[in-house]
Amino acid sequence: MVELRTGAERPIEPPAVCPGCAGEIDRSQERWRCAQPADCGRIAAILYAAGRDQLDIDGLGERYVRALVEAGQVRDVADLFTLDHARLAQAAGSEKRAAKLVERIEAAKALPLSRVFCALGILGTGRGMSRRIARHFGTMEAVRAADAAAMTAVELVGATKAAGIVAQVAELGPVIDKLAAAGVNLTEPSAATAGPGDGSQNGDGEREGPLAGQTVVVTGRMAGALAAYDTRDKVRELIERAGGKSASGISGRTTLLVAGEKAGGKVAKAEEAGIEILGEEAFAERIAAFLTR
Repeated sequence: MVELRTGAERPIEPPAVCPGCAGEIDRSQERWRCAQPADCGRIAAILYAAGRDQLDIDGLGERYVRALVEAGQVRDVADLFTLDHARLAQAAGSEKRAAKLVERIEAAKALPLSRVFCALGILGTGRGMSRRIARHFGTMEAVRAADAAAMTAVELVGATKAAGIVAQVAELGPVIDKLAAAGVNLTEPSAATAGPGDGSQNGDGEREGPLAGQTVVVTGRMAGALAAYDTRDKVRELIERAGGKSASGISGRTTLLVAGEKAGGKVAKAEEAGIEILGEEAFAERIAAFLTR
């Protein structure tokens, strides 16, 4: 407000160059970005790709990533899959740590397309959007073949976002080729094995599966058969794969509440609203076919 000014204010000068790398700034959109994001934030991008909700390469911390990047051994996410025990041991300074990292990297090759796509760090996408894109197209090949119009068919993707995603996927073509050459899975399981009960879509574009047509809220800590789903993001992915929609709070659209340990006040709200409530074991039985995928 004008009356709060003291006279000591200074005009805000927009940056002339990227604060991260002193390179050119992309001013084509409302949010300015570095024109060379791959070079600017290489270490941060690799750390993001290796994160728990992306490739889940546990133990690959900043010190090791920095050593690998500075040695010229890793320039993008695909290079992680070319690392052998010797190079990892050199970066980690430990044969034992290197062996564990080799195991985690090998395990990451079998992750679904949605996790790999998210690891690419495409602006305008995250775990939820990556799942929608992977589920819609089924394979990385189909994603790469999609133009902006085709991308807008994905839930919550508008024309501007679609154009940006398509352009970035094209730019990442060489990286995606390297991922394929390294044996990384580039398909989404539910889409690749489409059929009744697979959480795929029928001919009318409607989701199928045991949770088809349902909006599911999960509260409390998961245990038993669901113990591996120890983050909200893993639970959301499971629900969506089984054909449902995940929500964080009780609303008029909620059709099912899954109550884990220390469920809290959402149970009372669901009871009052007449919403179906399942415990962990009953929910696990309902979606049993999806727990091992």
